Amino acid sequence: MNQFQERLQELLDERKLNRLQLSKIIGISSTTINGYFNNDYYPQIDIAIKMAQFFECSLDYLFGLSDERIFTNKNKRPFIENLHNLIKINKLSIANTLSDLKMSEYNYYRWKKGMFPKTSNLIEIAKYFDVSIDYLIGRSEVK
Repeated sequence: MNQFQERLQELLDERKLNRLQLSKIIGISSTTINGYFNNDYYPQIDIAIKMAQFFECSLDYLFGLSDERIFTNKNKRPFIENLHNLIKINKLSIANTLSDLKMSEYNYYRWKKGMFPKTSNLIEIAKYFDVSIDYLIGRSEVK
């Protein structure tokens, strides 16, 4: 089991819920929920946000990146603005950052149009800049 699978199971156990019940609460199929446990992949970020909201936890907690469960508040800045701020603060270029992260310019332009990165990419970006996923996507002021 990866850290996400372990955390999700712990959260289900705490609430005394099964996967089918969670699928109904979140609004996705039970097959999809089972896939997170059986196929070692992450949910799309919109689904992950619904899970984090339901379980009242940070995305970083949900994905096993932090033991800090609660996030404080929303920063309401879009992902791309937060990414640009981090690049600027760290005196990097977009090209070097993308190269370091092994991500394409195509992805970057999709993000500029308002799309979120894949969850696995968000995790890598958060690790690279040593910030929370919640900060990156505008759920928290806490980096």
